[in-house]
Amino acid sequence: MAPELEELFRALPDPAVLVDGESVVAVSCALLALVGADEEASVDLGTLIEEDLSWIVERLPQVHASGEVLRIHIQAGGRSVPIDMRVGRMARGTWVLVGRDATDAERVGSLIGRLASMYARGREPETLAGLFALGRPLFDAMGWTVALFRVEGEVAVLEDSWLAQRLREHPSGYGKAIENQLAAEALPRRMPLEAVPFIQLAAREGHGSTIEDFPPLVEKLTSLLEFDVPTLQRSLLVEVGLARGATAPVFVDDRVSHVVAIAAGAIDERESAGLQLFASMLSTVLRANQLGDEMARQQRHAALGQMSRQLAHEVRNPLAVILHASHQARKNDGQASKAELLDMVDEEARRLERLMSDLVSFAGPLTLRLRNTPVVDLVRWSLEALTDRERDPRIDVEVDASLSVQADPMLFRQALTHVLANACSHASERVHVSAERDEDRVILRIENDGGPIPDGVAERVFEPFFSTRPTGTGLGLAVVRRLIEDQGGQVQLERSTDMTVFLLELPAGGE
Repeated sequence: MAPELEELFRALPDPAVLVDGESVVAVSCALLALVGADEEASVDLGTLIEEDLSWIVERLPQVHASGEVLRIHIQAGGRSVPIDMRVGRMARGTWVLVGRDATDAERVGSLIGRLASMYARGREPETLAGLFALGRPLFDAMGWTVALFRVEGEVAVLEDSWLAQRLREHPSGYGKAIENQLAAEALPRRMPLEAVPFIQLAAREGHGSTIEDFPPLVEKLTSLLEFDVPTLQRSLLVEVGLARGATAPVFVDDRVSHVVAIAAGAIDERESAGLQLFASMLSTVLRANQLGDEMARQQRHAALGQMSRQLAHEVRNPLAVILHASHQARKNDGQASKAELLDMVDEEARRLERLMSDLVSFAGPLTLRLRNTPVVDLVRWSLEALTDRERDPRIDVEVDASLSVQADPMLFRQALTHVLANACSHASERVHVSAERDEDRVILRIENDGGPIPDGVAERVFEPFFSTRPTGTGLGLAVVRRLIEDQGGQVQLERSTDMTVFLLELPAGGE
């Protein structure tokens, strides 16, 4: 490598590795600092990377082509540090890996997985209090102080709370005083929503928020609840982990029934995702209690455990891409155009939006707006919703303009988009879409030339959270089945020896 290029590479602000063939030829100073090595020291990175270097090199073309993140682990100061690497190609056989410390992301994923595994082992709490108690080890590990508010019209009711260990054990006695008064039921738990604006915002707008400057709100809430605590100072609140806050709404039947609020020393995107996930778990418990059907409750809780692990992974990757693109844009070093970086952010944001939409479609109640809709329009709208990468195979459409179905256009388009995306991802060169009328039904046929799905996989394709792709959530086809069946239709995988064929059947529309 030319000395000028090596000097530029070493000056990168993020951990970076330059791989030529099967050898590491250069590393950035940021990575050397991470492992505690001097910038002038000779470091054998092969002994520091936990994964086999040949395995990493073998995966680089696939990771580069897919745009995914490659996670490696580096030994640093007696601990294992996970690094999420973005992969770029310089020349044939030469790769640049630039990443960021993923310790927090792995910690969140591990803790969420631990909570999910407790669900999977049959310790499903049947009440919010039970789930809240189950989450306390996670709260302590994250350094969170957590409060659960129940929303009753224009009143917020403090239903449960947990103080972070740092707050409980602080020598000022601030946390201990709050804890004692909470235990003694000496505090008013009902308050007007307008008195706690961060709870009011989540309750009325139906989405969470991050509070950058939390101490003033803590002071107001402490005064409102008449806490008998030591004199409050901003420095003390920051010291005990009440510097920033975040909220997440808990939904039941399309309304906000509760709001979860956390406070911590620092809250990043990954921790916000963990909070949103915990709020969704609370929503699931409330919905399960309403169902009253024991079998439905068990199925939902079992699925929730898998969702926790998958969602932590699925949210992490787009966030890493968005954060990296944002960082590169700020650097403005000419390596990538602003348009390319914005395209990267846009694509990953759409991926997150689709994931959230799938979760709502799979778990939440649906409001159907059935109407007579031309099939050709539904197909066109669905194709427009695909990303450029998903539209890579040739897509042929053969649909009679006179065919129509009785369906909710938005929900059917969502279902068809999932099937088309699935077909495109498995196709070799071509996807074919056709439709025909069979008496009072219309059957839409989506086939791809990627070969048949193996029997063992075909039996499970509609199961929630089952996926053969490492980055898949396994929700797509489960959402398709729910959306189609709720509209009075059917979806099935047709057996074939040389292709994959999905059939979507719906009531035919009027003339």
